[in-house]
Amino acid sequence: MLTRWNPFNELTDLHQEVDRLFGRTWGEVPIRGNEVPWVPATEVTSNKEGWQMRIALPGIEPDDVHVDLHGNTLTIKGERSETKEDKELHVSEIRYGRFERMFTLPAKVEGEKVTASFHDGMLDLRLPLAESAKPRRIEIGKGAKKIDVKKVA
Repeated sequence: MLTRWNPFNELTDLHQEVDRLFGRTWGEVPIRGNEVPWVPATEVTSNKEGWQMRIALPGIEPDDVHVDLHGNTLTIKGERSETKEDKELHVSEIRYGRFERMFTLPAKVEGEKVTASFHDGMLDLRLPLAESAKPRRIEIGKGAKKIDVKKVA
């Protein structure tokens, strides 16, 4: 049986051995979350009635999130605050601080009918299409109509 050798596996093993040798069970502490801006995960879907957006905002209070609609630009911004505790930090992969997402909507939205709800760390936005932006069928008349064309000399 042939086994493919991967040199990166050897480097990973070496890194783990060095960590063990120096007593680093958690490895190096990564960059603090508030030093690099973070972008919440977003899901956008649509149907004939409009758009739905779901934004993952775990650990954020609804009062710390603001949603604005200006024309066809939707802006979502907020902040996840870091809890201040007297503990030694070993690993932190959670991003803290301010975030801002801007979306340009491809069609006109009925601004007065936009709804937002927040449940279990998920912001759910419903953006209904304006009636003028919804597709419609235009019927063609059945009767033939003659059009007089005058020749201009």
